[in-house]
Parts: sequence; structure tokens; C-alpha cells
Amino acid sequence: MADPTHEELLAAHRKREDNVRVVKAALAAFNSGDTEAFLGNFSDDMHFQMNGSHQFSNHCSSKAEFIELVGRVVQGLDEMITLEIKNLIPSDNWVVVETYGSAKTTSGEPYHNTYCMMWRFENGKIVEFKEHNDSSLVEKMFPA
Repeated sequence: MADPTHEELLAAHRKREDNVRVVKAALAAFNSGDTEAFLGNFSDDMHFQMNGSHQFSNHCSSKAEFIELVGRVVQGLDEMITLEIKNLIPSDNWVVVETYGSAKTTSGEPYHNTYCMMWRFENGKIVEFKEHNDSSLVEKMFPA
């Protein structure tokens, strides 16, 4: 297999940088409550997976299913989650982000969780999004 050309390396670097910009813009929109801007980064046929063993653990096969799931989470919040990026790792079509989230539940309890989010891109859109979090904390803070 031949070594990649300078142009191929440069194109791959630009694509990774574009993907990082999209993730940062999506998280900034999420944190500011700009739902339209946040969702505009996702493909309509995106796949979302929230791993774990709590009531929100699920696999969604479309943006509509993802919106419904997020709506269920929001029902348990008095103050929306804000996400602070701790680490960000771009690789080919993926961006992996460690975030720290803070919110307040409807019971008035502070909610703080750490997330590992994996975002996969095709043609500049997020087509796959996986979230890993502390399942036992979610179960404790959001009783079914």
C-alpha cells in the first residue's frame, strides 16, 4: 500500500478539523438552548445509542426518535444540562468527546455526570452518536 500523498493527508486533516468544529458548535448550541441549531448538525436518519441500564438506555434509528428520547430526559430536569468539554479526540470520521454535565432535576437535586460521546460523520453531518454515562447515577437521579 502506497503512502498517502501530501494532498490526501491535508484533506484528511481538514475533514477532522471540520468535524471538530461541528461537534463544538453542536455542544455550544445545546448549552445555549438553541435546539434548532443543535439538531441541524444531525442527519435525519442518524443513529443514537445511549448505553447503560437505566430508563433512557436506548437505540434510536432516526432524528425523530432521538428528539423523543431527549424530551423524556428533559421532563426530569428543572434546569437543562450544560456540557463542558474536558477532552476531544478526532480520528477519521469520528470525534470522541469527554464532557462533564451539570443540571438540576425537577426534585431540586443537583445532577452532575461525566459523559463519553462518540460522534460519527458522513458528508459533514452527524450520522451516529453514542453516549456513555454513569448508569447508576442516572437511575438514582431520574427514578422511573
